[in-house]
Amino acid sequence: MKNIAKIGIIFMVALLAACQSEYDVIENGVFLTDAQKSQSKKVTIDDTGAQTVISSRLGTMMTTDVTVEYGTDATALQAYNQKNGTDYQLLPEVYYNFSENSTTIKAGEIGATPVNLTIKPFNENIDASKKYAIPVAISHVEGAKKLAASSSLIILIDQIIVTTVPYLGTGNYISLTPDPMIENLSNWTLEWNLYMDAFNRNNVTQWKISGADNKVAVYTRFGDVTCEKNQFQAKVGANKPQSITRFTAKKWYHLAFTYDGTNLRFYVDGKLDFITPHATPGEIFTFKKIVFANDEKSQYSLRGKVNELRVWSVARSQAEIENNMYIVSPETPGLEVYWKCNEGSGIIIKDHSKHSRNGSLKMEAAWEEGVRFPDDSK
Repeated sequence: MKNIAKIGIIFMVALLAACQSEYDVIENGVFLTDAQKSQSKKVTIDDTGAQTVISSRLGTMMTTDVTVEYGTDATALQAYNQKNGTDYQLLPEVYYNFSENSTTIKAGEIGATPVNLTIKPFNENIDASKKYAIPVAISHVEGAKKLAASSSLIILIDQIIVTTVPYLGTGNYISLTPDPMIENLSNWTLEWNLYMDAFNRNNVTQWKISGADNKVAVYTRFGDVTCEKNQFQAKVGANKPQSITRFTAKKWYHLAFTYDGTNLRFYVDGKLDFITPHATPGEIFTFKKIVFANDEKSQYSLRGKVNELRVWSVARSQAEIENNMYIVSPETPGLEVYWKCNEGSGIIIKDHSKHSRNGSLKMEAAWEEGVRFPDDSK
């Protein structure tokens, strides 16, 4: 009985110690409030610029005032890019400013007076095809310690893109027969932005890509006898995966379909929808003919709006997809075809990659101007 009692006492002491440690502050110091939750924060900028709030706080209050100074840390942005496989550029200082470079956490309080970070509208001196960020950091603290782990926050700038897009109606599609063919594809990615009038028909074709033998190698569509009309389906050899997502009419989506030599993945607005093993792992693809929006038969017409059509010879990562949905640098490695679809007239769809693989519309499209990405009308 004595041994049992001793064990019970030891257990209770350990339990109390564990509970107490949950509420103890191991180290008091100053940190950026948003950085405690995430390493980054997205801010959307349009032609009027943007503004966001920067705030800092202590783990526990102190009996004296604490002064916090703000600045930027380029090394933090480098580390973020390396960790996430991104290529954010440091936004030049002329495009942003802090309302105050320092703030105070008063004695007996935990939070500092917030500071505004104002981002100015971009002009012609900014390369719109690149992604920019501001690595905000606590540069100095007086009266307390700086908690290094949460002392920087990467402000990721999402620029509103205003562009012109084609409406592809009955019988219309974009096609390309690359010369030479795009060969030796051990990895690939297809990307596109899509707005559908309705999901009320089966076999609504997106990409139809034929291989060297003229047989269809990659085929994507909405609707089939085995899936719903607002459900995405892909056919790659013996594979026939279908999306979890059910799509809504009259709404823009960014879609991406990748092959990494082993698995097929489908992303909706940068989020993974499905992953499935390819039936023939290690298969090497050749893209001999690329068609988008039709099976070259009018009954399979898209009847929707599209832009930012891209073909890659690499399997893009989720971070790369999510961070470049509405624009991408034409110089990005692995970009084989880049149809912005912003011409506004004519039947030639210019390839903005270095390969000059222009596409051709079957017929003149209807064009809509002033379309904004991301779509902020919802």
